Amino acid sequence: MSEELKKLMELLSSQAFSSSARIGILLALLYLGKMSFADLLRSLDLPKSSLYAHIQVLEDAGLISVRKVFTVDGPRTIIQLTDKGKEEVMLYISLVKQLKFD
Repeated sequence: MSEELKKLMELLSSQAFSSSARIGILLALLYLGKMSFADLLRSLDLPKSSLYAHIQVLEDAGLISVRKVFTVDGPRTIIQLTDKGKEEVMLYISLVKQLKFD
């Protein structure tokens, strides 16, 4: 087994990367920078409770930050990657790109 595959498997065994929904959240945040809870909810088509649980796991791992802001339309929950989160997602992308397929 290649070193890259070992690293990828190790990353995927972490709680934060063990769910395709959480990987999707991380990739969306990397691409868009930040998103509201409502935007993530619409994008991922998950129940509110499931999305909240996924966000809690990612926040506990230090990969995202969650903050409440007040807007003209009312309060919003804004989610964005932390520096650690960006590093982990970029590592994930890098390791996937390095995989060689026969």
